[in-house]
Amino acid sequence: MNEKDKDQGLIENLSEPGAHALAKADKKAEAEAKKQEVEAKKAEKQAQKEFNEAVKEKNKRTKASTVVKLTESAMMITIAALLSMAKLIDMPYGGSVTMASMLPIIIIAYRHGMGWGVLTGFAYGAVQMFLGLKNFGYIPNEFSYVVTLVVSDYLLAFAVLGLGGFFRRLCKRQATALALGAVLVSVLRYCCHVVAGWTVWASFDLSKAGLLYSIGYNATYMLPEMLILVVAAVYLGNLLDFRGEGLRPMPREERSSASSGMLIAAGALIVFGISYAVVNIFKYVQNPDTGAFEISGLKAIEPLQWTLIIVISVVCLAGGIGLLAARSSIRKKEKEQKK
Repeated sequence: MNEKDKDQGLIENLSEPGAHALAKADKKAEAEAKKQEVEAKKAEKQAQKEFNEAVKEKNKRTKASTVVKLTESAMMITIAALLSMAKLIDMPYGGSVTMASMLPIIIIAYRHGMGWGVLTGFAYGAVQMFLGLKNFGYIPNEFSYVVTLVVSDYLLAFAVLGLGGFFRRLCKRQATALALGAVLVSVLRYCCHVVAGWTVWASFDLSKAGLLYSIGYNATYMLPEMLILVVAAVYLGNLLDFRGEGLRPMPREERSSASSGMLIAAGALIVFGISYAVVNIFKYVQNPDTGAFEISGLKAIEPLQWTLIIVISVVCLAGGIGLLAARSSIRKKEKEQKK
C-alpha cells in the first residue's frame, strides 16, 4: 500500500466530531487572519493620519517662525536705522561713529543664523542707501561709479553684518561670541568702505596715495565705532539671553564675573577718550574743500581747548588702563583661589 492510500484511509477513518473540530479551527484561523488584516489597515490609517497632522503642525510652526523672524528683523532694522542717526561723530566726507548701530543686525544673525542675518543686513544696507541718497550727487554720473558705491558702501558693507553670528557655536559664553562677531563684521565693513573710498571717493584717484587716504580716513570712524560696538555687545550679552525663542534675562551662572564689568567700563572710558579727541581735533585738520589732511589746521585750536582735549583724553585713557590692570589682578586672584 502506498503513502497516498494510507492518507486516504486515515481521512476516511476520522470520526465525524473530529472533522467538525478541524473545520471549526480553520474558520477560527481565517477569522483571526481577517481581524489582524483589519487591525493592520486601521493602524496604517492611524499612522498616516498622525503623519499628516505632524506635517501640518510642522508647516504651521515654520510659518509662525518665519513671521517671528520677519517681525524681529523689521524691528531690529528700524532700531539700527534710528541708532545710526544718533551720531557721536559725523565725518565730513561720509561715515560716522554711532551708538552701536550695527548691534541689532548682529543679534538677528546670532539668533536666527548667518543666512537670515545676511538677508537682514542686505535689507538694512538698502535702508542706509535710501538715507544717503544725497551722496550719489557727489560722484560722476557713470555706471561703474554708481555700482561701486551701491555695492561697496551700502549693500555689501551692511550685508556682512549678518556674519556676526559666526561664533555662536564656537564660544560657550554669549557675550564673548557677540563681541568677537562685532570685531569680525567691523573689519569686513571697514574693508568694504576702503574699497569704496579708493575707487569712488578719494578724489577718484586709483593710485597708491588714494588707497592710503581711504585706509586712513575710514579708520578714523570705524575704529571708535568698533570699540563702542564691542562694549555694547558684551554688556547686552551679559544682560539678555538671545538664544531661545523669546528674550529672557541671562541666568546668573552664565554671566561673566565682575571682572567683565570692569572690562566694559574700561572699554567705555577708552572709547570716550579717543572719540572726544577725534571729534575736537579732526575737524581742524581736514580741509573742507579738498578733503586733504592739513596739520597746519591745528594752529586754529585755542590753548584752553587744547588743555581740555588733553586732560579729558588722558584721564579717560588712564582710567581705562587702570581698570584693565585691576581686572588683570582680580582674575589672577580668582585663578589662585580655584587652585
